[in-house]
Amino acid sequence: MSSELDVLITELEAKKTDEKTRLEALRQSFAELEARILKLEQDQAERESKKNRKFQTRCIQIAKEILNDEPIIEYHPSFLNGLELDAFFQKHQIALEHSWYKDVKKLEDIVNRDRQKRCVCQDNGIFLLETDIEIYIANVPTTLIYRIEKNLNCSNLVL
Repeated sequence: MSSELDVLITELEAKKTDEKTRLEALRQSFAELEARILKLEQDQAERESKKNRKFQTRCIQIAKEILNDEPIIEYHPSFLNGLELDAFFQKHQIALEHSWYKDVKKLEDIVNRDRQKRCVCQDNGIFLLETDIEIYIANVPTTLIYRIEKNLNCSNLVL
């Protein structure tokens, strides 16, 4: 009986060793999968960021042509208390702000920050032209021209 128990103990120890080896292999595979997922997420974020920057640059270029004015890029006026405007056309007092909400978790913070920018710009006589996914989906030049000309007409400014 003792030898039968020794055989069972040996078999169980072998199974235990096999299970430990299998568990370690699963942990390794899981770590590799997590690394691949992280890389894919980073690649996706980078592609979105590039697309976003390209769209923002296009909007600024169109506004430059319409207004015949060179903007201040990444403008940090003191009255915005550390917040930034993507582009500011000083001669016309028009700011261009690009908003593209990708991260739903941060959406409330972004919306509150954008609301604050809107109010502060209005209080300081600056027309804040916000570009977003709607302009991206629509015809960008036509939509921007319409919004800028509408503001210029309201402000009695002449190009």
